[in-house]
Amino acid sequence: MQNLHFLKLKTALYAEDDEITRTQITKILKMLFNQVYVASDGEEALRLYEEKHPDIIITDIKMPRCDGLSLITKIRKYNYHIPVILMSSYAEQDMLLNAVNLSIDAYLFKPIQFEKFTLALSQAFKRLPKEEVLLTLDQNIHYNTSTKELYRDGKTVILGAKEYDLLNLLIARCNKTVTYDEIIQTIWPFDPISDSTLKNTILRLRKKIDSDIIISVRGSGYRIDTVKK
Repeated sequence: MQNLHFLKLKTALYAEDDEITRTQITKILKMLFNQVYVASDGEEALRLYEEKHPDIIITDIKMPRCDGLSLITKIRKYNYHIPVILMSSYAEQDMLLNAVNLSIDAYLFKPIQFEKFTLALSQAFKRLPKEEVLLTLDQNIHYNTSTKELYRDGKTVILGAKEYDLLNLLIARCNKTVTYDEIIQTIWPFDPISDSTLKNTILRLRKKIDSDIIISVRGSGYRIDTVKK
C-alpha cells in the first residue's frame, strides 16, 4: 500500500460524465484528498480548473462538450507540470498516442482497481519540480521537509518564530534528546533567558500541535521520537 498521507494536503479535479462512476470515484477521492472538485463534462472541468487551481487532474476521455484529451490540451498550454490521470472504458491506439504527447502520468481502464489507482496517484505527483517529503509525526499531524510547514488534519498550523525554530530543531534531531543548553544556544543564541521562557515556548507549541509528540526527558531536555515516513 502506498503512503498517501501527503494527498490530504492536496486538491483534485475529477471529470466524469457517467453519474454512477462519478459517484463511486468521488467517494474514494474525498477520502484521499483535502478537497475534490467534480465536473460532469470537459467545459465544466476547465472552468473549475481556472477557478480552483487543483494539484492534480483526473479525467475520463469520452465526455460531452469537451472530451478529456481536449481538456488537457487546453490546460497544457499554460501548465505543463500539473499531474494528469486519464480514465477510459476501452483502449484506442490514437488516444494512447495523443495521451503520450500530452505528457499524461497514467492511463487507467475502467472499472478502476483501487491498488492501481492509488499507485497512479502516488507516481503522478513525482512529476513536480521539487518532490515533497512528508513526515508523519502523529496520526493526523504531518511535517513537510521541503516547505518546513506543519499540518494538522490537512490544515497549516501557524507557529510563532521561536516555536517554529524549536520544532525544526527537534525534528532535525528526531529520536534523540536535545538538551536544554542545545535548545537555548540554538533558539536564543544572543538572548539571556530564564527556564520559564523555554517551558512556556514548549507549552505554546504543544498546545498548537494538540498532541503529545514532544516528550520531556527529565533533567535533560526534549525530543520527538515518533517521526516516521
